[in-house]
Amino acid sequence: MISQLSASVADSPLPPPFDDLYLSSLAPGDFPRLVDLYNNTDLSSILLSPPYPYTLADAQWFHDNRAHSPVPGHSGTHEIWVVRSRSHAGLLVGICGTHPGPEHPPGTITLGYFTAPEFRGRGIMPAVLNEVLQKFPGASFQAEAEAGNGSSQKVLQKAGFSRVEGSERLLEWPESKGGGFRNMWKYVKEQPSAE
Repeated sequence: MISQLSASVADSPLPPPFDDLYLSSLAPGDFPRLVDLYNNTDLSSILLSPPYPYTLADAQWFHDNRAHSPVPGHSGTHEIWVVRSRSHAGLLVGICGTHPGPEHPPGTITLGYFTAPEFRGRGIMPAVLNEVLQKFPGASFQAEAEAGNGSSQKVLQKAGFSRVEGSERLLEWPESKGGGFRNMWKYVKEQPSAE
């Protein structure tokens, strides 16, 4: 139920035709949903960061250590933006992560994202990325998409990202998610400064 989902950052509606959806913060009520999603092999096999298998303890750690961390230099932000559906009682339908890090140039934010399998193919995530990026005026963004994941590449392209030619790299995938190496492509986008 929506009233049970606390938010550390004000909820933010998406524009039409996605106005059934809104951005919110991760809440403890989301933990069972995260466990279900991250243990779904259709999703877990394409996501590098979440451990597999995923547990309630993993969800608690994520909530306590990453989800509500503010992004330096951008007041009113946090690392994890939960996409919810009003018509599904605030159900978590996706996540967009905005991750600064010491390995990035100052002002650069790395994006990670997913849409729950039952909500894919609706054009949701490009709209989510565009809405989230507006919260970071003047920031530089980067993201990676697996060479074989055309859907993820389309999300980035529709959100105005450009592929960096010659940036391909092989990334070792966790054994618990199939192992081996995957060819990753880098995408970038500069967010205009606030006027």
